[in-house]
Amino acid sequence: MSSKEEVEKLLKVREKLEKKISRYEAEIRYLRYLLSVVNERLSEKSFKVAETLLPQVKPEPQPSPKQVIQLKSGDGILLATMYVEDNEIRVTPSENIRFNVNIPPFQQFFVGKVLNGMISRDRSEAMAGTITPDEILSYRIIEDKDVLKEIIIRNYREQHRITTLKNAIRWTLEKMYEKIKLQEGALEE
Repeated sequence: MSSKEEVEKLLKVREKLEKKISRYEAEIRYLRYLLSVVNERLSEKSFKVAETLLPQVKPEPQPSPKQVIQLKSGDGILLATMYVEDNEIRVTPSENIRFNVNIPPFQQFFVGKVLNGMISRDRSEAMAGTITPDEILSYRIIEDKDVLKEIIIRNYREQHRITTLKNAIRWTLEKMYEKIKLQEGALEE
């Protein structure tokens, strides 16, 4: 075999190897994405199952959060308190206000655009390999008969997301509060 033929053969082998590597890398990205979806579903399911299976036990004292932020309306009414910890944000609405999760813009804006938008960006980053599937933002809305009790957000990862979430939650709750006040005013008339 001549040197030229050998070079051509090696070039073809290299090309085939590069195509295989590219195909496997794409498959790995897809498998990572699927794994992240499965992990997310598992965490949702197991989180709910554990909650219903475990007997009610006196909760252990939780460590104090790194940051406590009061979310107030423009007229100074306390809407909620936001507790920021290392990898988790908990938002507890004011006990004086009954926020119904069906009042806009809670589902459409806060859940649909803000939270699900962050999850979508995180999934893209996970598929690209810049973050692991375990680092994808997740959330849980705790409600009782449509009344918001708590919002739990995990894996916010970046400091600027705290500000984004704080502003989005405050704005959403303020708009909901305005609608609640309007409804109460209409009932009094």
